[in-house]
Amino acid sequence: MPATPPPPATAHPIVCSLWWRPWVWGVCCLLLCLLSATAEAQIASPELPPPPSPPKEAVVKESEAAALPPKKLEEALRLLLQVVSDSSAGQARRQFKATEIDGLVMDQTISKFGHDFYDQFYTHWEVPPGVTDFTIVVREKPARGTSTLISLEVNDNELLELPLQPKAEVVEELAAYALSVAQSFLIQAREESRQLEHGGRVPPEVF
Repeated sequence: MPATPPPPATAHPIVCSLWWRPWVWGVCCLLLCLLSATAEAQIASPELPPPPSPPKEAVVKESEAAALPPKKLEEALRLLLQVVSDSSAGQARRQFKATEIDGLVMDQTISKFGHDFYDQFYTHWEVPPGVTDFTIVVREKPARGTSTLISLEVNDNELLELPLQPKAEVVEELAAYALSVAQSFLIQAREESRQLEHGGRVPPEVF
């Protein structure tokens, strides 16, 4: 009777014997750690949705606004040229009017109270009716102490020269007096010019 061969050995005992090995446990733990880390990374960084594309209507409107019809472009250029020409003409008119002045009032003072005197004089100055082409110069020069000398010239005629004290009330009084002297001189000069037309002459009075 022939001898029967022994049954083939299965891999089950080998797997069971390997399962209890320490290095197999280490490999399994490493695989579990890698799987858990991959899952956490997927949860922490979700995929962002793509940015929305601009609507087609907005793109169409922008292209329509960028291109103007030739007629509208020509009208806009015409309006721009008209505005520029009007502003240039207005500036020319203002410059022309600036040259058409009746007279000049010039400040040649040097101290604070001298400037105050000129400000008072110029603020209250009024040109007499019918008087044109005059020149008034307010001059100042140092004097003794803290005072200065104020002089008033009208048409190259020195009408007065007075000491100016550093007091506000004195400055106002002298400015009012200088105003009356200058206006009286110009009125008298106007009457003189009128009398010259009739053959008479009255010399202007110098104060």
